[in-house]
Amino acid sequence: MIEYPNFLDKIFDKLQNNGAKFVIVGGFVRDYFLNLEDSETKKEFLSKDIDVEIYNIASFEILEDILKEFGSVNSVGKSFGVCKLTYKNSVIDFTLPRVDKKIASGHTGFEIEVQTHLDFPHAARRRDFTINAIGYDVLEKKILDPFHGLDDLKNRVLKAVDVETFVEDPLRVLRAVAFCARFHLEMDKELFELCKKMIQSKILHELPKERIFEEIKKLLLKSKKTSIGFELLKNLGTFTYFDELEMLNEESWQTLLTALDELAKQKIKNSKTSIVLMLAAVCYWFDTTQTT
Repeated sequence: MIEYPNFLDKIFDKLQNNGAKFVIVGGFVRDYFLNLEDSETKKEFLSKDIDVEIYNIASFEILEDILKEFGSVNSVGKSFGVCKLTYKNSVIDFTLPRVDKKIASGHTGFEIEVQTHLDFPHAARRRDFTINAIGYDVLEKKILDPFHGLDDLKNRVLKAVDVETFVEDPLRVLRAVAFCARFHLEMDKELFELCKKMIQSKILHELPKERIFEEIKKLLLKSKKTSIGFELLKNLGTFTYFDELEMLNEESWQTLLTALDELAKQKIKNSKTSIVLMLAAVCYWFDTTQTT
């Protein structure tokens, strides 16, 4: 049984009265089990975001009507089947099960089809990593793990849910790197080779620079050991996009990794200050006297 904020029970009761089935999914479930593995740093990984996938509701409009009793409903993600509810000073994402079909380049080039009667294994197949495809059936008090994400968490390995669809979203390469650094995971060999091929095919060119920066920022701000991510970026060949880093000699490279890890240990609460310090450490080495 997974512990979740008890204020959700009122919402769950109403959903149940309307014939809905609901599964807590994604980061909240993943982080719950990471906390069990990392008892010495309890709550270090605890997710503040709660995502609930709703089954057996006929339409998005019915879901909106059910939720509006509890607080402010933001339906900006309606085309993705996502309804945001602000309740008890929290924002909870309620989503309808869906399938994604690639129709254009980039991480947004998908056609979204909501399928309200889809079962959990089929709905979870669209997710990126097995550790993000774990669900908790609230009514049955049962863990749903069709892709063995719990085993991967235990073994500290990052695997793709579906290698064929993984390549459709170029952003997943950067997410894979960041997840390994944030949660001390080792990238599965198959996933590593897949990411490497994606980079070699220049798929990151499909992403806007702003989106790449957001993922790099997450790597810098959320990792306890940032060097893990930067080593992966280098080994995957990502530095073809960052010439200055690719040109660093070994001594400068090791000094940079040490500096980033030391900054990560400081845990400065102000994220703006942290990112400035992190970027300053990286950019310091963009000096031709430090390169080979």
